[in-house]
Amino acid sequence: MSAFKIKRPERKISYLPELQRISSALRRLTTAASRNHGSDCYIHSALAQVMLADLRIESKLVAGYAGWRVGNGDSDMVLHAPLPNMIPQPGIPYHVWLELDGHILDFTTYQLRLKAAQMDELDGGKTNVVWCPDFLFAPKKSISPLGRVIQKRAGLYYYAREAKMESRIITAASPLDLDDIAYAWLLYRNQEIQVFGPRDLLKGDEER
Repeated sequence: MSAFKIKRPERKISYLPELQRISSALRRLTTAASRNHGSDCYIHSALAQVMLADLRIESKLVAGYAGWRVGNGDSDMVLHAPLPNMIPQPGIPYHVWLELDGHILDFTTYQLRLKAAQMDELDGGKTNVVWCPDFLFAPKKSISPLGRVIQKRAGLYYYAREAKMESRIITAASPLDLDDIAYAWLLYRNQEIQVFGPRDLLKGDEER
């Protein structure tokens, strides 16, 4: 009898239901309650790392530079990386995401449209966003060089770890709020729950 191999599905397929539920939970929680919505990549990644660990999925928190090609126009990009002649932005440009099994995992890509609008307010530009996934889970080999992201089409992305920056960010980070973890799990288990939080109160005040 001849030997043959059974082709097993990639492990990431089994992750997808959990990742989708975590993505939904974090999006609802932070959209309602985050004090720095649009620049809260650390809290997304740190909460997700805890939740994944509880699901026996090991991940690594990573910090560095990132960029996303969100449209096909010359300026249709969102960058968290220093560039010559870049419009000054508050703080130091950096990004935080997770890595597992040779993949990048970013739960903040649903914010790309918001990030683009925030940048347009700074520089007076107009960013056309046609690519804004709920989250990004992709092989590290699919990462493009920053130059290609700047020059090419929507849907390309750049991630580059910076070890020294990563160490500083993790060392300076405050411990996660246990209530945030509990709320995230509540939303994970109850996908239909809608959250009303401090940011909703601010929106209501602005509309009056």
